Amino acid sequence: MFRPAEDRLDYADILAPPAGYKCEFAIGTTYSLDLEALIGVPLALFLGEEMEGTLLENPVYVLEALRKSADKFALFCEGGQIKVPNKANPVFALLESSIFEVSLKNEKSFHPKVWLIKYMDANEKELYRFIVLSRNLTFDRSWDAAVVLEGEVSGQKTLKNRPLIDFLTYLQGSTNDRKKKKLIGSIAERLSYVHFQTGDKRYSDFSFFPLGIGEGYNKDSTSFFDNYHDLLVFSPFLSRDTVLELDGLSLKNAHKTLITRRPEITKLTNELLSSFECYCLKDTVVDGEEAISESEGAADLQKQDIHAKIYFKTKYGEHNIYIGSANCSKSAWNGNVEFMLRLKYEKWGFRISQIIDELFGRKNKDYDERQNPFERVIAVPEGAVEKEDIQERLQKAIKRLCRSRTTALVIENNGKYDINIQFDRRFISADVDLTIAALGGGKSVKLESTALLPGLSLLELGEFYIITAKIGEDSLRRVIKIRTEGIPDERDGMVFKSIIKDQNTFLRYVAFLLSDDYLLAALEQAGQKAASAKGWNLHGYDMPVLYENMLRAAAKSPEKLREVDAIIQRLNDKEIVPPEFEKLYTTFLKASRRIKT
Repeated sequence: MFRPAEDRLDYADILAPPAGYKCEFAIGTTYSLDLEALIGVPLALFLGEEMEGTLLENPVYVLEALRKSADKFALFCEGGQIKVPNKANPVFALLESSIFEVSLKNEKSFHPKVWLIKYMDANEKELYRFIVLSRNLTFDRSWDAAVVLEGEVSGQKTLKNRPLIDFLTYLQGSTNDRKKKKLIGSIAERLSYVHFQTGDKRYSDFSFFPLGIGEGYNKDSTSFFDNYHDLLVFSPFLSRDTVLELDGLSLKNAHKTLITRRPEITKLTNELLSSFECYCLKDTVVDGEEAISESEGAADLQKQDIHAKIYFKTKYGEHNIYIGSANCSKSAWNGNVEFMLRLKYEKWGFRISQIIDELFGRKNKDYDERQNPFERVIAVPEGAVEKEDIQERLQKAIKRLCRSRTTALVIENNGKYDINIQFDRRFISADVDLTIAALGGGKSVKLESTALLPGLSLLELGEFYIITAKIGEDSLRRVIKIRTEGIPDERDGMVFKSIIKDQNTFLRYVAFLLSDDYLLAALEQAGQKAASAKGWNLHGYDMPVLYENMLRAAAKSPEKLREVDAIIQRLNDKEIVPPEFEKLYTTFLKASRRIKT
């Protein structure tokens, strides 16, 4: 379980469809979101490829993944927790229809991290995959954990998925997209007949625990806060009251271990550190990237720490593991929307101490304490005082904005466009300076009950906006999504044209669409550097190869020719789509229809 060199999970692998299957629809949740990381999800789900690396730099490859995924996935995140991208990219506009922000009325957080994916094979056999994670959809490199369950449909109903069905019903209320709301509903109905399996006989049972979604879905329903003999807690963030509560539930001679982040120790007391064996990652691990980097710039260097939320509990012969999104904190178990999975572990003689020994590397005969990534903390640092977190105040101001009933309207103005945005004044924090700008470009303006963003181009229009919050010298920037009326229909076509700028690029895109292997086609076209912010500037293409690909598609995969047609209609530009190609394409399309008949 704790051998990362052998058991490390790859996010793309756990999303990608099994051999012979295609993704029909995917529903995901995260607390914080990085749009650049999200672009990798369609690559994994719909092209079955990696989520990072050189292929992500190929804008044509990314464009096709986003086109395929537009109607086939929905991602829910906490309102006000979308990271501002490092670089503006027109393709972010193609993600608008798939992202839904959730802002809770009780000012708690939407914090679950799961995926539910429906796959289907050529014979319309359904396969469902449910993934429970502790990781957000970002490029953070902290230590996380995940569990993957797969299930098939049978004629026999199951009540085990009732909490999962109720969770999907809850998510339905956070989307105004009728089509996706209907798809989520249809999957929820189907789950009554889906029987998930762990794939490991040592895990004899499991239970789903969505928290905070309604009556009956609270911490009492999880049995987590029952008494125990031994306890191991992984939690990056803590509340003293919650740790005290768990401490008070221990039975006689219980052994309790807490693994957390070093800054969280200040929330505890020396009495708690005497009751729990408390560990943190060593500084050499937390700052390891900086120590081993040969690069002078620190732009891509990140600190590493634990981010997994895992709880091991034993009582007599019962062994349970809880994994998911809930920290060992008051908010997590009392108000936040979270998702936890409980696994019942069957193994006589199982001891949590074995997990700890494996985690610390003590199983080896040649154990060396220097190789242990963790170190024990036996006392709260002297003089440690919790300080007011100005960044938290800024974050709350942005989150509060997301709870406003905000509307935006695009108005054409002499070939350019203005956006008029209306905020509810009650949700604008008076003690924080706020500005707003379109993610696509343009200048920022002061955020008031009425804000006007003037003089934007068609390509700069969208539903993503950058909010900047300031208190003195401190600032925080986040992206929020505002439903925006009046965006011209041709905006998406303009996004495509920003990448497919000329006939050569168009012909390469067509070849990519018609290929039997997306990855091979992408690599074949990678002889010249693919991506730059300025577009894909390639020269020439082997027309006989394109002709051969069209002939094969007409005979075996006529649906690919229809995909080409969708691109032609989207571009609607004779300067980009060569007339001779369109004539050739029409001939093949007619031939494919005759073959089908």
